Amino acid sequence: MSIRSEDDHLVASSKTAGPAEFVQIRSAADVQTDDVNEIPVEEKGSLSQIEENYVRKFQKFQDKKLKINSGDKSELKKAKKTGVLHEAMLDRRSKMKADRYCK
Repeated sequence: MSIRSEDDHLVASSKTAGPAEFVQIRSAADVQTDDVNEIPVEEKGSLSQIEENYVRKFQKFQDKKLKINSGDKSELKKAKKTGVLHEAMLDRRSKMKADRYCK
């Protein structure tokens, strides 16, 4: 890449970069980092605690007893690794038919 002198455009004129074809870009913007405190309270703890927190948040229970799916939690572990934990927990709650948002 190089800059044409006649119109100051950035162009790629060859397949390999030579010593005069490097561009350095500097910025004064602040670097943003991911903060651990941005994780919601419901998602802190083990998988069983996370599931219980979301059941407490969304389940409508009149007899003050939580209805938590007693199935295998291996699907939740896989879902957490792939990034679809909320979808997997929603599927588990819909199987129980105890959630006001899953019916």
